[in-house]
Parts: sequence; structure tokens; C-alpha cells
Amino acid sequence: MAVRVGFVGAGGRTVREMLDLVQIPDAEIAALCDIDVPRCQQAVERVRDRTGQGTNQEAIERAGAMNPAFFADVLRMLDGTDLDAVYVSLPPFVHGEIEHAIIDAGKALFVEKPVALTMAEAREIEQHIREKGVLSCVGYQSRYSTAVQAARERLTGVPIGLVVAIRMGGLPGTPWWRVQSRSGGMLIEQHTHGVDLMRYLAGDVQSVFAYANTVLLTDVPGLDIADVNSATVRFVNGAVGTIANTCALQPGQGSPPNVAGAVHIVAKNMTVMVSAGNATFMLPERRREEVPGEGDANLSMNQAFIRAVQTGERSGILSDYTDGMKTFEVTYACHLSAERGQEVRIGEGY
Repeated sequence: MAVRVGFVGAGGRTVREMLDLVQIPDAEIAALCDIDVPRCQQAVERVRDRTGQGTNQEAIERAGAMNPAFFADVLRMLDGTDLDAVYVSLPPFVHGEIEHAIIDAGKALFVEKPVALTMAEAREIEQHIREKGVLSCVGYQSRYSTAVQAARERLTGVPIGLVVAIRMGGLPGTPWWRVQSRSGGMLIEQHTHGVDLMRYLAGDVQSVFAYANTVLLTDVPGLDIADVNSATVRFVNGAVGTIANTCALQPGQGSPPNVAGAVHIVAKNMTVMVSAGNATFMLPERRREEVPGEGDANLSMNQAFIRAVQTGERSGILSDYTDGMKTFEVTYACHLSAERGQEVRIGEGY
């Protein structure tokens, strides 16, 4: 039987996931929930329009035939619709009660990044998931890339010395994104995919020491987040690294080559540059090998989640809530370190 799916939030990420689900025969989009109910219909129309531009006739037919119920309240959606799983795609400041309601209802839970705004909140949700035993997944789609998987396989058992993740981007137009108490800041909300790849390829982080400041966007009304930050990272395995981020690039101002979306790793007899789209291995004697990211990593992630809900087999999920919370914890610790002006050890003092 098809996995019946509901969505909370009807923005761009929901549309992206729905575009994947109409390509999965075993998934049925049964309900959408948003405080602005007309956005639900708009999301459906966007999916139909964009699916119609493709060549997959079955997906086009499924998009045309979907008839989800619309709700303004998550409890009404859970009570009024027979669902197997719920996707949560919301700004960081909205996380909490909605996840707890879904967990209490016993539904499988898919959460877009970042998983929360505070560690206390993330831990409460994670504990609730454990108590109820519900299946969970966090939307770190880069993990499902064939290029990332190739890098992870090549690095297994190889000593890693240095890990660098840099993101240079612009300022999103969403007003809440510019407010620290609503977005968590650019590292937590924006660079979390890079930090997740660091963890996925190099292992867990032991401690961080970070600096952050608002230097370049002081003329932007209502902005109280840092627009530049940098952190030194120590991994449990002894490797060290750097996380750096800015949201100050102007429209049309590209980032330097080999920076956007890539993680750089210096390992024993190997240097690796990894992104969802490609893995480049620089080896001794000027040897260079490349593995392209084949297929659609986001679709692979959704296929793994739907298959897990359908069968109960969770091994295909590469980041459950517990693991996604660990990535969030690294970014949260960087924020605290910059705020306190001192090293923060993961799991201590917050």
C-alpha cells in the first residue's frame, strides 16, 4: 500500500520534496498544512507546473491526480487525515510543538534542516522520538550523493588531518532569516549542510572556538545576525578544521572557485574536495581522480525515507533525528563560542 504523507509548511522545500514524491509510486501526498491555507493550493499548482515540464509521464499523471486535504492547524491535520508520515518544513523558530504532536500521533517524521533553534528543544524532540520509537529522517540530502558516498568509502580507515568547509553566499530575502532569535544565524541555518558533510566524512567534533561579527551588512534594516564567522574545529579523531561562512555577497557576486558547497579534506596520501555534485581525489605522483555525483541525491533521500516507512527497515536513512541533532549541535556550539569568546566542548555547558 502507498505511504500516505502530510506536509507542515507549504514553502519552497515542501514543493521540492513533493516533486520527488510524485516520482515515487509508493508515496501518496494526502495533506498539506500551513497557517496561510491558500499557500497549500499554490504549492500543489507549483508541483503540477514543474512536473509537467519533465518527461516522466507517470509522475505527471500522479501530480495531476493528487488531491490533498488542506489544513491551517497540525492537530486538525493529524486528526482528520489517515497519515503514515509527516514532513516538517518550517523556519527554525517554529520547531517544537509541531514535532511533538506528530510524534505523539505515532507518525514517521521527516524534518528539514536545521532541526531546532536551541539544544534544549532539539534534545526534547530527540528524547520524545526515542520514547515513542517513531522513525525519523533529517533532510541532509548531500549524504545520498554518489560522489559523497565514494569519498566516504575512500576515506574509511584513512587518517584525516585537516577538514575545511567554507560557504560564501548572499542574504536571503526572508525577513525572519535576518533575526538571530528566529533563524539562529547564518551558520545554523545556512551552512549546516557543509558542517554535516564535515561530520559525515571526518567523524564527530570534540570542540570549537569561533568568532563572529556584523561588518558588511550594517546598513540592512532589521538585521541582527553576524554576517561573517569563522571557527576552528577539533575532531574526536584528532583532526582539526575550519568552518567559515558569510552571507554578505551581493547579487551576481560569485564566490571564489572551489568554495561553494565543497568540503576539503587532507588525509594520509590523499586530498579530497567533496560536494554533492563531484568528488575530486588528488593523489601522489600528480594522479587525479574524479567521481561525479550521478542521479538525484534529493530523490534518493526521499526514496529511502518512503521505503523505510513502508518496510520498517531503517538502514537506508543516512541521517535520522539523533544524527541530525549532532550536526545542529556543532553549529550551535560555534554560535555559543563566538558569543562567549571561549572554546566550547561539544555536549558541555549548554
